[in-house]
Amino acid sequence: MAIHKCFLSLKIISHGSPGFALALVFLVSGLWSGCNIVGGAFDYEPKDLQRNLSSEARTLMEEAFKGIDSSARRDYHTHILGMNTELNGTFVNEGWQSPWSGLIHYIQFEVYKSSAAITDVEQADAQYLARLKDLIYHMPHSGKFGIMAFDYFHDEQGQSDPVLTTFHVPNDYVMKIVRESPDLFFPIVSIHPYRTDATTVLQHYAEQGVRFVKWLPNAMGIHPASKTMKDKLEAYYGIMHRHDMVLISHTGDEKATEAEEFQNLGNPLFLRKPLGMGVKVVMAHVASLGECLEEDVTICPTGTPYIDVAIQMLEEPRYKKLLFADISALTQDNRKDNLNKVLANTAIHSQLINGSDYPLPAVNIVIQTRTLESSGYITAEEREALNEIYDYNPLLFDFVLKRTLRHTETGVQFPPSVFAEHPLLPTG
Repeated sequence: MAIHKCFLSLKIISHGSPGFALALVFLVSGLWSGCNIVGGAFDYEPKDLQRNLSSEARTLMEEAFKGIDSSARRDYHTHILGMNTELNGTFVNEGWQSPWSGLIHYIQFEVYKSSAAITDVEQADAQYLARLKDLIYHMPHSGKFGIMAFDYFHDEQGQSDPVLTTFHVPNDYVMKIVRESPDLFFPIVSIHPYRTDATTVLQHYAEQGVRFVKWLPNAMGIHPASKTMKDKLEAYYGIMHRHDMVLISHTGDEKATEAEEFQNLGNPLFLRKPLGMGVKVVMAHVASLGECLEEDVTICPTGTPYIDVAIQMLEEPRYKKLLFADISALTQDNRKDNLNKVLANTAIHSQLINGSDYPLPAVNIVIQTRTLESSGYITAEEREALNEIYDYNPLLFDFVLKRTLRHTETGVQFPPSVFAEHPLLPTG
């Protein structure tokens, strides 16, 4: 992968000061047009990991897999991306593909392409999938990965809006991938509840045995407890409940896609509506970014961190068998300060599940191992070993990091059960 040779200097920077690194990202990206220097920075091939890994990194990796049945290991949050519309129906907003439409989004998309090892936009879908499979096949114990479709933004009239949509991954494309590799993947469909055909499509996939549905309310324009869309939502939730389907919904602020106008839709309290109808819900990221806004003061005091709200909901006895949260993205530098809150509350650990949020773990600037070390979540020796694993396999790195890190004062770690198939969730 010759493309990653230009990442070396940035990788060194990105494991240091995040503010300095981000400044240099924008500086260097302008100077090095055509070279994706702000993304992956992985130096080696996944297939070479077992042969070349140091004894220290190998020991850390082996410790990470202890106590977890390899066949039961699960990742409930893996993204599929693509831009070959005519071939697969995949879509990326044009505003993210040109520096003239918006430099920030253009750079952000270049980062994603680099991290996913996409070098040819004409082959983007195939390259993304090939890279993901390569990473999984060369993990010591792969388990299975829930791959996510992603619906368009829709307005309350049920019309899709590509202009307000960052990317789109069709359900049929995800189903095709699962059929071709059922040993690796299980499907997570995405159906906007405002669609005119929402319940018909949801019923269709329920009858095919699909049991997981993905929403990103902030980016899709979904209010999970909307009063104006009450009838549509209740019909939707009714189908989910009858078929024991699980809603995996982003909670908290959203930074990876365009969502600023609708950030309050990530308030986890809105998910009380489907919970009240008996629908199982996974709060993605444990609402680890953002806080209650003034417009929602009637349901939570302005300024209350969303993560505090999410933890309180997980603690409620009435939700113990309905509400879950995935720990995807918690190790990212902008979220890591909330790790202690989740680690400390061992009462909710039985409701936690793992998710990588791939390809984000492969964005080397997103997870700062240096600051994880300086904060006390990992040791200097563990950091060295983790960086070494990242160079071969960032998806494996994400798993080993989460199994390694500990509460900075008590030393509490995530239990092995977090990384296995959850007994209260449908089989993936």
